[in-house]
Amino acid sequence: MFGLSKRKTLGQVHQILRKRFCHQQLPDKPEGVEAQHKHLAELLKRTAVHGESNSVLIVGPRGSGKTMLLRSVLRELSQETEVQKNLLQVHLNGLLQTDDRIALKEITRQLQLENVVGDRVFVSYDCFELRK
Repeated sequence: MFGLSKRKTLGQVHQILRKRFCHQQLPDKPEGVEAQHKHLAELLKRTAVHGESNSVLIVGPRGSGKTMLLRSVLRELSQETEVQKNLLQVHLNGLLQTDDRIALKEITRQLQLENVVGDRVFVSYDCFELRK
């Protein structure tokens, strides 16, 4: 009987770790970065609500919680109606989007703006480049 309970507990621990490692579940509030969490949340909220032009650079060693902090703040802000209607997320990877042109192409794709940029309409960046 004890072995079954131990196995069940171990299975639950494995499930929790798998969710955390696969980014399926974040802690409600990351511990130890409360000040950074508050500052980032305020900055992003002002950007979304008031249209401030802010930039954020989050630096730290690999595995220090940079992505977790950002995802936690975005999850929190996405619950606020005034932020929700003005905030769009674009995910870029520095290993894939290696220059500005590739990054802009990916931003355009994610925002579904392939056919409209300013007052010009075109099919894709590839076609736009051919017109130069």
